[in-house]
Amino acid sequence: MIRPIPYLQAPLVQFVGALVLCALAAGCSTEKDAFLNRTYHRLTARDNGWFNANEKLNETITGIEDAHEDDYDEVLPIFVYGTEEQAKAAIPDLETCIEKCSVVIDRHSITVRDKERNTWIDDAHFVIGKAQFYKRTYVEAERMFAYISRRYKDHDKQLPAKLWQARTHIQLERYAKAQSDIDEILDEKELPKRFPHAELAAVQADLDLKRGKVDDAIVHLERAVDLARDKRERVRWAFVLAQLYEAKGMEDKAIAQYEKITRMNPPYEIAFHAQIFQALAFDRGNSKALRQKLNRMLKDDKHRDHFDMIHYALADLDFKEGQDSSAVAHLRTSCQVSTTDIKQKSKSYLRLADHYFDGRDYGNAQLYYDSTSTVMAEEHPRFEEVLTRAEVLGELVEQLAIIELEDSLQAMASMDENEREKLIRERIRERERAEEEKARLETAAREALEQGGGSGGGKPTGGGGGGGAWYFSNPQAMDRGISEFRKRWGRRELEDDWRRRDKSGTAAADLADMETEEAAEELAQTKEGEPEWKDPQFYLKDLPMDDAAISASNAKVCEALYISGMIYKEKLKDTDNAVESFEVLNNRFDDCRYTPESYYQLYRIYLDKERSQGFIDFGGGGSAMYANVILDRWPDSEFARLVQNPDLLGADSLKHQQEVTAYEEVYGRFRMRAYTSVISSCNNVIAQQPGNHLLPKYYMLKAMAVGGTRQESAFREALQEVKSKFPGTDEEKAATELLAALDGRGGAEQRPPGKGEDESPYMTDSGNHYVVLIVPNADGPVNVVKNKIADFARAYFPGMTLDIQSSFLDKDHQVVLMSLFDTKVKAMEFYDLFLSDKSKLTGINDKGYAVFAISPDNYSTLYKSKDVEGYTAFFTTNYLQGQ
Repeated sequence: MIRPIPYLQAPLVQFVGALVLCALAAGCSTEKDAFLNRTYHRLTARDNGWFNANEKLNETITGIEDAHEDDYDEVLPIFVYGTEEQAKAAIPDLETCIEKCSVVIDRHSITVRDKERNTWIDDAHFVIGKAQFYKRTYVEAERMFAYISRRYKDHDKQLPAKLWQARTHIQLERYAKAQSDIDEILDEKELPKRFPHAELAAVQADLDLKRGKVDDAIVHLERAVDLARDKRERVRWAFVLAQLYEAKGMEDKAIAQYEKITRMNPPYEIAFHAQIFQALAFDRGNSKALRQKLNRMLKDDKHRDHFDMIHYALADLDFKEGQDSSAVAHLRTSCQVSTTDIKQKSKSYLRLADHYFDGRDYGNAQLYYDSTSTVMAEEHPRFEEVLTRAEVLGELVEQLAIIELEDSLQAMASMDENEREKLIRERIRERERAEEEKARLETAAREALEQGGGSGGGKPTGGGGGGGAWYFSNPQAMDRGISEFRKRWGRRELEDDWRRRDKSGTAAADLADMETEEAAEELAQTKEGEPEWKDPQFYLKDLPMDDAAISASNAKVCEALYISGMIYKEKLKDTDNAVESFEVLNNRFDDCRYTPESYYQLYRIYLDKERSQGFIDFGGGGSAMYANVILDRWPDSEFARLVQNPDLLGADSLKHQQEVTAYEEVYGRFRMRAYTSVISSCNNVIAQQPGNHLLPKYYMLKAMAVGGTRQESAFREALQEVKSKFPGTDEEKAATELLAALDGRGGAEQRPPGKGEDESPYMTDSGNHYVVLIVPNADGPVNVVKNKIADFARAYFPGMTLDIQSSFLDKDHQVVLMSLFDTKVKAMEFYDLFLSDKSKLTGINDKGYAVFAISPDNYSTLYKSKDVEGYTAFFTTNYLQGQ
């Protein structure tokens, strides 16, 4: 073995060490452009600073992309940049990236003759620019990318920086500048070998989509998919491309593209939706293969949370192929099996509602629109439409139910006694069987839960019972339950004490719980302790057995037929059903309260058809026939005047609208307590406009203003005048209630006996109170009003937590409920300051909206009666006059 020579070893080590030290010393300088300088600073910049920062940046971006949840109801974004919240959460990591690269630039930049000699400095700037981009500080990011592309023209990050500058301009909605950036890149004679061509095409497609150029976006996205090397990007871009094909009506290309995606081994959600969207894009041809695929997916438990979507896709295929009954069955099943996807449940409910509405099955349409409104997001573009249709159809269903009930009662009353008794016994037996089945199923369900059996969502076990017998397996029963729940409780979150809007224990949400009529009906018992429905007399109490009762029943049917006809005509624009309702009314009732109006509405319907559609009835019908009936039977009526001059209707409508506007202006001054001015205006209208259609309201408003001046004797006289001049009107009723309140101001317990019929339904109370604002739907989104009230409360009541809720009072108005005040006094303090505000409540106080303080019990009564004017009168007498 040859050993090293000792005396040679030490000097050699010393020499090499000295050489290394010299090199390091020389390398520390950034002033010299020597080989050792560049090598040292390049290696240090890359391996110590830039590498770690770049790795951290890539990890952060991957985390943002992994956390992103796509909304497949919309075209997916081509690039995932994260949300505002994700950007805030990522700031510490992104700041670390910026700091590390800033150190690299500060310590290792070598500038000679205004040129950067360290080839990693542009990379460090590039990392800083991307970090700023994902922080959403786009202006700073744009400056950094512009600096890179301008400063480092001979470096490999110049053009990628220009591309990211385009991305930044897109986020800033500077689309022209973004296109200019892209054009500068395309104008280059030769692009670097490692330039991201796929990304360039994708950025151009993203810009095209932002500018609404879908056809151009398709062309560029096709190129991006072909060039993409990153699997994640290629799958996403391919899916977006398929969605764009579908949006442009290119169904065959869309289906083929979705099929390609399933073969790319994509992530689960994209793979699943690609298969579903194949079915939704299907337009013609043989759907057998698609149906087989969807049915196989229903057998795979990994899709359980998406079974609702699969049934929706099958329903879509059925509708396209004319299999409506099967489609409806699939949609109902979709609603039934829905687990976590509220948006899909909303879509299924809405599709059912629209189907029934288009088919004029308004009963089922109302049910499903109402159900839709319980789960649909308020931001949905059709939310207000859904609410309106549910409300309108609810009114229609109510009228149709009256007709059905009164007809059945009359039919039962016309039977001979033996036949009627037989029918009653059969109904009792049917109810008993239904109650027994209900109890059996409830017991089976309870036992199944106690045993822990089942999969958590299936039907309870037990013999017999149809497939949909159990309540939670019956979509229609559940839908009706949801509908009734929302009518009673409104839209509530699933949480402890969900009945209460105010979680402190006060009864804000228990108002609806005070519906004693329902409770009495549920708990009604006979003397023997049997349910009331088991007593045959229960079925006889409402039968119209004499002429007076039959007349009253017919009056209800006549009114319901007319109201339903008007709903068809005015709100649903369904003239066929409107004509049927009016003609049934005319055929059944020769001279009921609404017969003249019914003939006039038929006249208007046919006149509009003749004018707009050239309609001709060769059978002698049409508007002329109904006009002749009106002129013959009611020659001195308003309807005869309108028939003789049809264009008067437009003039009358304009006049009425002007009168309404003038009244609202005077009423607004009443709310501002300008009582003397209001009295003067009312006197002018009463004296000069005896034909004003709002004359009763002016008399009542004058009385209220007189009451506001605290002259009790004059107030009584004004109320008596309303009562005597306008019998049978709402104003007469309100005046009567106010007079009764004046007679018993000390409260219900102090009122004289014998005045029960004239007493106001409202009670005085010094305890908990709300302040209520009534807002017309026509004035725009109620959230704007709620936000202004919240700003007002923060400014003037900073220590108070004000709960502001809104709900529909009727089809035309919403009620904004401000709660909860411990006492009437505190509520009135808030009320006074609310009315006096001229800045934060602009757009509210100047609109003349009704506003008042109200106790929980009185609010429950008001919400049921919808009688805002009646309560306003009570409020004026019992609250304002007492101040």
